[in-house]
Amino acid sequence: MAIQDSSIQYAYALDDQGVLTHIRDAQRSSAYTCPGCKSPLSAILGEIKAKHFRHFEDCCALETYLHKCAKEAFFYHYTQALKRASPIKLVLERTICCEGPRLELLGDRSMQCQKTVPASYNLLRLFDQAELEKRDSRTGMQPDIMLSDSLGNRHCYVEIFVTHPCTQEKIDSGIPILEFKIRSATDIQILLSDSYSVNDERLSAYNWRPPSRKVNDCIGTCSAGDADMSVWSLSSSGRICEQMVKLADVDLTSNSRVNTWPKALGLAEVNDRLLAFLRHADPLSRFPNCLMCTQASQWHNGYVQCSTKAKRVPYTEARQCANYEADI
Repeated sequence: MAIQDSSIQYAYALDDQGVLTHIRDAQRSSAYTCPGCKSPLSAILGEIKAKHFRHFEDCCALETYLHKCAKEAFFYHYTQALKRASPIKLVLERTICCEGPRLELLGDRSMQCQKTVPASYNLLRLFDQAELEKRDSRTGMQPDIMLSDSLGNRHCYVEIFVTHPCTQEKIDSGIPILEFKIRSATDIQILLSDSYSVNDERLSAYNWRPPSRKVNDCIGTCSAGDADMSVWSLSSSGRICEQMVKLADVDLTSNSRVNTWPKALGLAEVNDRLLAFLRHADPLSRFPNCLMCTQASQWHNGYVQCSTKAKRVPYTEARQCANYEADI
């Protein structure tokens, strides 16, 4: 139902059956009532000016009118959808956490890939009852519309925000709340649609917590894929080789946490990991390596601190060092 002119203030009225009616569907022969003040409205259906409803006397405040119209619009649309078993979709956001083998290389959950994806629900499957301005006996609060299931296990408050947002007391109750921000008659159209989304700035969802999901593979681009990783290998001659690779490009068929870790690790941890890697890659200690020596410490860019020589030496010094003693 398209609105002809967004500047129309009074675009809706209740017909003689109490059904909220847009001016485009109005009939000259029908009687109409203002949802806000319940006073009679006349349908102005001329060809020159935009069609609209007009009060016969002093009109009610626009804020009151919009608030009442919006409540009627949502309630009518929802109850009709229940009768037709026609779904009304609510689109929220769900957190997806990737815990695949690639991200295990990071070893830091704070760096793991997290992103949000749409989480869609059919409101009618959750709530098969709707009540207008019904006081909640459990909390003493009176939402604009209360949705519930017939078993009484689930409740949802629907609030219309024209000038006054949802109170903090209601939000703190923990009850799921859908708050629609209505600034004009045009905004009422959102309440008559079959899909509501939190990506629409006119909708705020409180206390809706779609459970997060854990997946083994990233969906789309990995948010941690640009992390710099050090991939270590041992050549056939016993030289230690480091290659810097983006996490997204690490070959998992030939690399694991044994030889791959974040470039940003501290020197002490790199030292420990390199020792573990060398024990794995060269379990028989075929290649003398200062890093494996009992007298060496503090690996840094191919050099270690030798306690015997009291200086930093290249890790290959072990090949001709008479004091080399492997710590295996």
